[in-house]
Amino acid sequence: MAGVPSIMQAMLDEVAPKLKVGVRMFSETVRADAREGDIGIQLSEIAKANPGVAIGSYPFFDPQHGANTNVVLRAGNAQTLAQAKREVEEMLERVRRAQSKSA
Repeated sequence: MAGVPSIMQAMLDEVAPKLKVGVRMFSETVRADAREGDIGIQLSEIAKANPGVAIGSYPFFDPQHGANTNVVLRAGNAQTLAQAKREVEEMLERVRRAQSKSA
């Protein structure tokens, strides 16, 4: 790739019209406020129930709260994505309630 921004822009302007455009993908990210291991089984069940949605979990460390996870959902259909997101949010709420009762 060109290192000079104006040259890079000229290269992209030349190529962009020739690129094939695929299906638009929609994406949502939900902060789990839970560890990946605490939600993995439930996420797997939601993924099986929503085959049109790609669901990924991405653990990270929050210095204030410790281990955490972002759940990323992707789909080609906005309604399908919204339904899966609701299922993930409802599951996360159940997990949080269970964790707060055991704490």
